[in-house]
Order: sequence, then structure tokens, then C-alpha cells
Amino acid sequence: MRRADRKAAPTSASQAGFSLLEALVAVALIAAAFLPLLALQGQLARTVIAVERAETNVKDMTSALSYLRVMNPMKTPEGSEKIGDATLSWTARPVSDERPALDQGGAPGRFMLQLYDIEAEIIYEDGRRTAFTVRALGWRPTTPVSAAFQ
Repeated sequence: MRRADRKAAPTSASQAGFSLLEALVAVALIAAAFLPLLALQGQLARTVIAVERAETNVKDMTSALSYLRVMNPMKTPEGSEKIGDATLSWTARPVSDERPALDQGGAPGRFMLQLYDIEAEIIYEDGRRTAFTVRALGWRPTTPVSAAFQ
């Protein structure tokens, strides 16, 4: 009878720890739980790249607008200029007639003025392009500086 009791009684070694199958199932569950985190990490990396590109675009657009604000389209109606890692190119076309600037008394001043639309494009080294239009005032002196102050 003792022999039969031994066979019927569970051994302590068979119930201790995990079986190989249980360990594989646990690893598969953990891997399945981390898959969405991996996808999220990939999306975050793409978002960071997009934000960095947008920051570069804003910086370059600000530089281009600053350049065009001080540029005289009557003197330089077209051209290009290196701005950071990009190239700004523009073409200005007049949208008004040339008129004399008036002084405080309403008399013609020493400058002729004309309104321009400047079609500009920022071209990046990787081939991307950003186009925009700015309205600006062109000017040219009608008399030399020395004659204006006499």
C-alpha cells in the first residue's frame, strides 16, 4: 500500500516554479503589451521631426520676411539670397503707379514711391519649397541728398 500512496501523492518538485510553457506565455503577453508602446515611440519620433522641420520653416520665413522688409523692390525687382540652409528667391511686380512722396505740407518730397507685390520662394537643400507673397513699398530718390538739404 505504501507504493500506491507514493504514486498518488503529488511531489513537491512538480508544483514548484513555472513550467516552460507558462514562462513562454508570460513572455508573449509582455511582448504584446509593449507593442503599442513601440508604435507610440515611433509616432513620437516622427512628431519630433515634424516639429523641428516646422521650427526651421518659421525661422527661415522670419529671416526671409526681414530681408524683404528692408529690400527696395524698385531697385532690386528680382534676385536670390542665401538664408541659413535655404535660398530665398523673389520677383517683384508693381501693383500701383509711381507717385511722389508728400511732405508734411502736402508738397512733393524727394522720393518717388510705388507699391509692389513680391512673390517669394524659400528653397531648401532637400528640395522642399515654401512660396508666399508680400506687399512692399519701393522708393527712389528724385534729387541727390546734398540738394535736398540746401
